[in-house]
Amino acid sequence: MASTTTATTSTPSTMLLSPQQPPRDLSHLRALVPVATHRDASGQAHTYLNASFQPPMNLIVRSAIQSFLDEATFSPHPKPTWQSRAEDLRALLATYLHAPSASTIALTRDTTEGLNLIQRSLPLQPGDNVLILDSEHPNQACGWLALRDGSIPGLEIRQIPTAGTAHEFHATAATFEPFVDARTRAVGLSSCMFHSGQRNDVAGISAAFRPRGIHVLADLTQEVGFGAVDVGALGVSAAAFSLHKGMGCPTGLGALYVDPGVLGELKGTPPIVGAGAVANLKADLTVSADVQLEYHGSARRFEHLNVSLVAVHAARAALRFLLYDVGVEALEAHLRALGRRLRESAGRLGVPVVGEEEEEKRAPQATVLALRDERWMELLERERISVSAYRLGIRVSVGFYNNEADIDRLLEVLEIGKAAGIPLC
Repeated sequence: MASTTTATTSTPSTMLLSPQQPPRDLSHLRALVPVATHRDASGQAHTYLNASFQPPMNLIVRSAIQSFLDEATFSPHPKPTWQSRAEDLRALLATYLHAPSASTIALTRDTTEGLNLIQRSLPLQPGDNVLILDSEHPNQACGWLALRDGSIPGLEIRQIPTAGTAHEFHATAATFEPFVDARTRAVGLSSCMFHSGQRNDVAGISAAFRPRGIHVLADLTQEVGFGAVDVGALGVSAAAFSLHKGMGCPTGLGALYVDPGVLGELKGTPPIVGAGAVANLKADLTVSADVQLEYHGSARRFEHLNVSLVAVHAARAALRFLLYDVGVEALEAHLRALGRRLRESAGRLGVPVVGEEEEEKRAPQATVLALRDERWMELLERERISVSAYRLGIRVSVGFYNNEADIDRLLEVLEIGKAAGIPLC
């Protein structure tokens, strides 16, 4: 009911970690994030609880960027090596996502580009419709709405109302079913909602609609890097995400997963075409108008020839760190334990928490406190606690570097605000 109230990478995202599973101790990793441990000249610390917005850079990523800069400065010909590392990253992403092969992964600029590549590749016809939640992130929603430019007469983007309904915080196939008809061609949604911290039933939605010829396009940005993800278990047609959130990398790099079986159902020509998309590009890079372009028969058809290679270095290091040092399941258990501590203690304080109580309906890292009075953010900023404010309240989001003391510090400040008379709403 809605209310306001061992390191391995083999577990699919549908196999949620048990709430009783004790988290592995990750305290030794906290030192890798200077923001988490730094104190200023007065001895005051900054409590960073804003991982879903942009985590502070860790020393693993910083070292990878420094290595890139050293090679760029002192190596006479580093680019071929850098390009090979992009292929390493592609393979690592496939491993993390449990994708069938690295060829199902395209490296993109960000979530927006990945979503748009699929949105503009679907062979939509006049009178077709697409379903999205009315609470969907603008990156997904605007991409669909932009298709109503008159080039597809009668295309309808149906926004599913959620506020005040049983589906306000957790979308399932039942959320969309009343709006599906014979002309529905796609459902677009986030796996985890940025504003509520809730996790939608993407697997159930895919299972219900893909056999009926309805594509499912997922934004995984608020899930990747925070826990286990299995694109096969999710059953999506395609999924896009950026790497600057859970992976803690610089902005400018994302990825797009495309189900191999979907490629044949998309338009023959990708929305953006450069040398990277073309399979029959000549070695001397000459192009003849007399030769028909042939596109890669994989997700690579959606790539540019160049990607942000410095971001590739950062992401490669971050993903190796997650897979082989932290452990995906260990990370998720750690984040969920911190979330439980926050929600349980907030409840004792009388601070309402947004959304569903069941863990399988919650993002691993994010908890939204239903505190909308602007004085709460003013207080938290004064007390050097970094969080984000959205329409439902204050989003608290944790990373591997956070610990119970960080949560307790937040709770201490919430008590200060309560004592000062700031409304708990």
